[in-house]
Amino acid sequence: MKDLRADLKDLYRSLSQTSSTDGGRTVMFIAARSGEGTSSVATAFSLLAAEQARRPVWLIDLDLKRNHLFNSFAVGAFAEAFGGVGPPYSAALKTQPFFSVEPAPQEAAQSLGLFTAHRVGETRLMVTQFDATRLSAGQGIRIKTQPTYWQAVRATTDWAVVDAPALELATAGLAIASQMDKTVIVVNADDTTPNDVETVRREIEAHGGQVAGVVLNREKSDARFADRISR
Repeated sequence: MKDLRADLKDLYRSLSQTSSTDGGRTVMFIAARSGEGTSSVATAFSLLAAEQARRPVWLIDLDLKRNHLFNSFAVGAFAEAFGGVGPPYSAALKTQPFFSVEPAPQEAAQSLGLFTAHRVGETRLMVTQFDATRLSAGQGIRIKTQPTYWQAVRATTDWAVVDAPALELATAGLAIASQMDKTVIVVNADDTTPNDVETVRREIEAHGGQVAGVVLNREKSDARFADRISR
């Protein structure tokens, strides 16, 4: 994962002008295919937001079983640069989260502490973690729209930044697209075709989302925001 903060300042300024009637802003990053650098872009954006925020900024990883974002801040270069991760706080916010465990646990206590948020060093950034080790054999996770959860997130944060799996891998991002103020499509400038971008745009809008534009990633080893998509 790369630190792309210097390349995303225009994107941050643009999305900072997005109005939100319910408190904090929500933005999701998604790509058509895996390997586009979506996690790097989402992480860099959340770090930029945390530098300016008065309240916490949440970095939410929709790929719950992998916890790639949490692991990146817990161990390795990002952990050394930003101070690692702190103790867990419940990320359920006293409401039903945006996912369900199916079949449901027989005892409600089994769900406690499954989904947590951890402060990154001394920053205002909180990164989420899902404890997949507590799932029983045969249990899976289903992502849901769950508006009340996102209302609770807005009431708690200045920004909620969502890193969604690529559409070729999962449709988790589409399930919550309607709850985001804006969605940004991450594009590999060297490989992704206009048809790939158009497919993602159509899917997001069909599910009630609003596309803010695209980030052209890995263009001469950097990233660049474009606020228009050719149609």
